[in-house]
Parts: sequence; C-alpha cells; structure tokens
Amino acid sequence: MSQLVLDLMRVEEFEENIVLIGVDYIGGENLQPELAELIDEYRPASVGLALCEKRFETMEKKEEWLDQSLLSSYKGGEFSTIMYQLFVDSVRENLKKFKRLEPETHIVELMDVADYFDTDIEFIDRDITVTLKRTVGEMSFIETFKTAWYFKSAMLSFSDKKKEESVEEIKEYDDIVEGVLSTLQRFSPAIAKKARKERVEYMAKKTYERSKEGKILAIIPESKIEVVLEELKGLKSEEKDDGGVSSYIHLEKVGEKIYSKILKYGTSLFFILLAIYLFFFSDVLNIWRAWIYWFISIGGMASLGALIGKGHILSILTSFVLAPFMSLTLHGPGYVAGYVEARIRNPKIKDLQNLTRVKSINEFLSNNLIRPVMVGIFSNIFTLIGLFVILPLLISLIG
Repeated sequence: MSQLVLDLMRVEEFEENIVLIGVDYIGGENLQPELAELIDEYRPASVGLALCEKRFETMEKKEEWLDQSLLSSYKGGEFSTIMYQLFVDSVRENLKKFKRLEPETHIVELMDVADYFDTDIEFIDRDITVTLKRTVGEMSFIETFKTAWYFKSAMLSFSDKKKEESVEEIKEYDDIVEGVLSTLQRFSPAIAKKARKERVEYMAKKTYERSKEGKILAIIPESKIEVVLEELKGLKSEEKDDGGVSSYIHLEKVGEKIYSKILKYGTSLFFILLAIYLFFFSDVLNIWRAWIYWFISIGGMASLGALIGKGHILSILTSFVLAPFMSLTLHGPGYVAGYVEARIRNPKIKDLQNLTRVKSINEFLSNNLIRPVMVGIFSNIFTLIGLFVILPLLISLIG
C-alpha cells in the first residue's frame, strides 16, 4: 500500500471480511485515487460509508429534494424529519460559507469509484433524523428548549455571526454528527453520550452484518476507529457465545415521551368520563350547556388563532369546525388548518431552505411556507388556551 494512502487514510483490518478505513468527513481531501487503490488491493464485495440516505439525499439529490412538495411530508407526519434534514443541511452550508469547508462532499464522490469497480455501496450510519429525534426526545423541557434555540441559531438566525457561532465547535471534529452531538452535550451531557454510544453500536452492527455477505471496506470518521473496533470485538464475542448477534432494529425506533402519552390519552379519558357522568347524573340542560360551552370556547379560540396567523378564510373555518373534536386527543386543529393553508399556497422544501437565508423579519414573514406554519401553530396554541378556559366551566357543571 502506498504512503499516500497511509497519509490520508488510517487502515485497520479487523478480520478477513472487515477493513475499517478512517478518514476526515468534514475537512478531508479528494480520496478517490486512494479508495481505488484499496478496492484494487482488497477486492471487497461492498464499500460502507458512514452516511445515511437522508444526508446523501440532501447532497447528491439536492435539487430533487428541494423541489418536493411539503404537503406529502406534512400529511404523513414527517414534517419534523424534514426539519432535522434541513438543520443538518444548514450546518453543512454554514461550514462551507464561514469555514471554507466542504463536509461529506468528498465522501459522496467515493460512490463513483465504487460504481467503477462494480462494488456495492452500503450506508452504515443511522438515519440522522432518528439520531436527533431520539436525542431530543429524551431531553427535559428545559434541555429541549435550549436545543431548539441552538437549531434556530443554525437555521433561522438573521445574523451571520450567530450562524457562524453555531458551527464554531463542529469544525474541530472530523464528523458532522459527532460535532452536533458534542454541541448538544452542553445542554444534556448524559443523553448526548448515550446518542454517541448508540450510533457506534449501530455502525458496528451494520458493518458486521454486511460482512457476512462478503468483505466490506467501512469508511468511517477516523475518530471512530477505536470505539468501532471495540464494538466489533464485542459482537464477535457475542456471536461466539450465543451463536449470533443482537439486532440494531431497536436503535431505529423513536419513542414517545411519557407525558405526551398521558396528555394524549388522559385528556380523552377525562372528557369521555365527563360525558358519561353528565348523561347519567345530570339533566339534559346541563349536557347541552356543556356542549355549547365546549364548541364555542374551543372552536372560537382555534379560529381566532388561525385569524391571527393571517390564514385564509377556509383555514379559519376549518379550525372552528374541527377544534371541538380534534382537541379531545390533543391533536389540535392546527395540523389540518395548516394543511388547508398549505394546499392553497403549495410550499416546497426549497421555501423551507430559503428561511435559513433570510436577513429580516419581513423577508421571513413573506416566505411561502411561513403562513401555513403560523396558521397551524396559532390555531393549536389558542386551542390549548381554550381548553384551560373551558375546563373550570365544565367541572362546575358536575356539581
């Protein structure tokens, strides 16, 4: 193996079918000649990249990604996934603009080399949106707020200084995900540490699983070489003792916070029990009075929120009609009202990306995406306010 390869890559052979190659994922140089030499030497069945399809999509298929309508993502409950993708893309753009770095671009280019040798490509990193969702999902309310503020600084700040500061620490690492998790460690050290451990476990298990089908060259951040090697040793020992290794499927799941479940089901249960009580132990007048209070309070507040968000008349009416029913499960009418507004305006992912480049509040508010979002947010917030307003009145009917 040439000295050039040793200069740009750290090569560690774990066993016959697994070769780890450590590189810089953020500030590295063109690695195509070196990978070609390694493939020629090792003749692997596959090349593993410490990327996920979401990160690949935002780079290699960026124009197609940006031109997608947000409606399908919104309707499918994947809006948060898009936001996390956009956050990582913003980090990448900030590193490029302020630090003159081209993170991960040279890694994506390695796919051309693999294609030339007719070698399979395997994404061995966990979906970045899953990593961030699991990390943020385990944080306390205060930690989540601090993290959201950091995301805002990286994505939606009007100040270039704030955006530059958001990647100041990340540029010191050889991996975007590690840099982001290290930044989040300021807000929640234990959870960030757990996220790192899970990511290493996932990377090692994907590599180990793929090695059963043939030799794999796993190209990972150099800083991860030692920990991935240790994880691979553990997997090999586990396979020897148990006849196999545990799956990584559990690492791909995103749980729901316990208080979210309590709010979702507890609220529904309360109002169902209240309705049963009024039916059996109260008069008909109380039942009608409770329903009128409920409909006017919740529907009125929801439509007021949509109005404040400068929604279309159809969005306002949608909030008024749906709020009394949807709020029973705490899935506010804002989701539907925002969707109606979005159908009228038809925003795309590129409208979302443009938000990361705004310089003033007027530019921000004129974005084609903001109106549906504001309609949805205000409708939901005012629905919650309506719940707290009507609750004492409903309780008084029990007496």
